[in-house]
Amino acid sequence: MDREITKPRMRKMAVLAASVMMAATPVSAFAATVLVNSFVGTSDRDTRALGIGLQPPDVNGAVGTLQFAQLQNGSFAAYNKTTGALLAPRITDSQFFQRAGGEATGGDTRILFDAAARRWVAIGFGTPGNRIQIAVSDTDDVLGRFRSVAFNGLANNPGQINGVADYPTLAFAGDRLVIGTNNFFATVAGGARNFRGVTVNSVSLANLYAAGGPTLAGLRQVDTPFDPANIVDNGFAIQGVNRAPNGNGGFDVVAVALNANDLVTYSFDAAGNKSATRFLGGADYAAPRPGRQPDLLNTGNARVVDTLDDRVSSSVYAANGKIYAVHTVTPLGQDHTVVRISVIDDRTKTLLSETDITGPDNTYDFYEGSLAVNSRGEFVVGYVRSGDASHPVDGRISIFARSYATNANGTIRSTSGDILIKQSPVDDYHLGSPQGQPAAGRQRFGDYSSVTLDPSDSNRFYVINQFADFFNNAAGGNPAGSGFARFGTFVGIIGINVGGGGAVPEPATWAMMITGFGFVGGAMRRRRTTAKAVTA
Repeated sequence: MDREITKPRMRKMAVLAASVMMAATPVSAFAATVLVNSFVGTSDRDTRALGIGLQPPDVNGAVGTLQFAQLQNGSFAAYNKTTGALLAPRITDSQFFQRAGGEATGGDTRILFDAAARRWVAIGFGTPGNRIQIAVSDTDDVLGRFRSVAFNGLANNPGQINGVADYPTLAFAGDRLVIGTNNFFATVAGGARNFRGVTVNSVSLANLYAAGGPTLAGLRQVDTPFDPANIVDNGFAIQGVNRAPNGNGGFDVVAVALNANDLVTYSFDAAGNKSATRFLGGADYAAPRPGRQPDLLNTGNARVVDTLDDRVSSSVYAANGKIYAVHTVTPLGQDHTVVRISVIDDRTKTLLSETDITGPDNTYDFYEGSLAVNSRGEFVVGYVRSGDASHPVDGRISIFARSYATNANGTIRSTSGDILIKQSPVDDYHLGSPQGQPAAGRQRFGDYSSVTLDPSDSNRFYVINQFADFFNNAAGGNPAGSGFARFGTFVGIIGINVGGGGAVPEPATWAMMITGFGFVGGAMRRRRTTAKAVTA
């Protein structure tokens, strides 16, 4: 959605952490991380063929036991998880929910597979946008029957007008499904629709999976009104922490702070009581800068790619006593974006380590990251990388992935370099204007991207993200086209530990890791930045 708020900043604890840049060779002679296969997902052409033209796509998808499913603004598709073959004709996102007995949707859809229950769950706007609908599958077949329920995401906000429970997030948080929303509404007729706060919505998974169909019995909605006085900060774009069912009925959330350059975390117990908000005290940063492109035609599009803001836009996961999250930031004193990985102690909710995905010369931008982790603490991060005219070919917007493993103390070690999944065929992608012309309109790119773990293979991860497709003109295969930009989506299957032997670094590499991951003590400082616009 296209709304903005202002985020003043407050004092925070800064922790300095090393950025790790490893070569693209495997860390062991016996195990490697490789691109097993890749395939094209739904494109702008595909959604327009369904009668819908929505940009950006809010690209999102997940792997299950049988298929890979993609649900994004405008469309739903299912693919063979091995070959990428389309298994059925695409349908619109509204048709997907309506077939489940739900409503037409205005977008902001997400889909995940619950490996423990072997069920698919999807969410999206209802009609109107203050409603959130949930669609639940009967089985692990994403082409089988879904059933839907919906609720008012702004029910606890009396007097709201033309409201939107915006940017809904989705998590299997232990025994509950957790959906976080950013709330926008007007308080008087004809007034501006502004950011009014956040809501943590949660419902029992057992009730959603009931034999008679999903119910919202026991739905909990905890609101935090926006507090410009910086007294309460429960974050923005709230992500529930994905974890296996544990029988305790509680759950955790992670979000970017509203009033600080930091992440926050807090928990709810089985009775719905909330813990105090904890600031993680990560290394300070600035608002993400726009992404660069080569722009060889010199059209003024070299730095127009919207890398969103510092929100945690993708799923957060708990595994082996730790919580893993990524978001996009610009390190202080630098002019490029990085994908920052944060590892949090699952028991104490304290920050264990941070690592930035970046490049050796700081002329690339890394943004819109997402991750998934297996039970051994091995994980894959997918992201977009682009660069300026000093990289005329490989500076094009491209989808990459890297793999990591976790040490006992919460530091991580790289087990691969940049793995290219898809390079864009154009060097000056932009929305809202024809090729060769300056950019017009917002240029958000890669939002809602995801990485999911194959429930049938803990060494296989599925990465989905957005790339810059050919323009709608003669060069792009359509002489009668408008000349405007096209987006595409792509899926990469990343295999870790390929060849066996485990992901154990060689002695020389291990020595480099020890140096690179040395943690420097936290330094207390006070910093207040200029106000930052945060899109929702």
